[in-house]
Amino acid sequence: MEEIPIESSIKDKFSKEILLEGAGRFGIKFEDTIELDGFQNFVFLGKRESINVILRIAHSSHRSKDMTLAEVEFISYLADSGMTVSKALLSNQGEYVEVIEQADNCFIATAFEFAPGRRAEICVESDIFYERIGRFTGKMHKLSKQFSPIQKRYDWNDNAAITKFKNYVPNEMLQQKLELIISQIQSLSRDRDSFGLIHGDISPGNYLNHEDHPSIIDFDQCEYSWFASEIATSIFHETPIPFIITDVNRRKTITKRFFLNFFQGYSKENTLSRSSLDAIPLFINLRQAIVIGLIYRSSDMGNFDNWSDWNKEALTFYINNIKNDIPYIDLDFTSL
Repeated sequence: MEEIPIESSIKDKFSKEILLEGAGRFGIKFEDTIELDGFQNFVFLGKRESINVILRIAHSSHRSKDMTLAEVEFISYLADSGMTVSKALLSNQGEYVEVIEQADNCFIATAFEFAPGRRAEICVESDIFYERIGRFTGKMHKLSKQFSPIQKRYDWNDNAAITKFKNYVPNEMLQQKLELIISQIQSLSRDRDSFGLIHGDISPGNYLNHEDHPSIIDFDQCEYSWFASEIATSIFHETPIPFIITDVNRRKTITKRFFLNFFQGYSKENTLSRSSLDAIPLFINLRQAIVIGLIYRSSDMGNFDNWSDWNKEALTFYINNIKNDIPYIDLDFTSL
């Protein structure tokens, strides 16, 4: 899977001076910073007093100070509850979030503990690793039920990938399909046992493997949504598209192995109803639509011939599924 890059208009606003300012405010040595892959943000590995830390800088159009503080509050709550997460670090001024204003632009800087491990590979990690990711997710959802934050994150349908979909994607049929998906989701029960604050993107890009122990990183997408949507997102990203795995049965086998191990761990910490599991394909469709929108947002749609083969095939696959109501992966998750 290839990363969707930051939109070019935001990239053009970022500069070395902003990085230098952000690093300085958190006591990070600028000369030691190394840029890492960033999906919505500019992310750097750096050193503070010889200790590795992560510096994340976002444009204010993506994430406000209050939303970032809400993310930090959720992470701190999980850490205080005994979960292994990368905690936010205080700046030199004792702030978790630093606002950097330059000319007409505003950037939000945050630093986090460095998590050990390598980036996990799609569909090839061990059963125990997937079981442990599931257990982490289940415990997080269980704790979410008791979480009463000071700063509140946004609801799922306020996600910019949804609210700006029509701006990103000019295709009216895709717009109508997303509206239908949204209406179906809105009819679901929002009871305490099915709905709460979730990570929002538990996927190979956001979990690391350290000797089969996962580190779940980057809570930037945390939002209020159904717990089933979290599971659907993981399934979506752990299931290779047909361009990578052409055999239908092999794709199903890969998805089954991930889900069964993940859900075995999840069920040790939290319980989901059959109706929640029944909604997983619906949330996978939502994830497909979101990714379509983000690809449109960040890619040169007038230069399709020069795209990588993976990006071409992925976009074509997602659009065909949504337009023709074809399951991303044809499995009944209530019967596995």
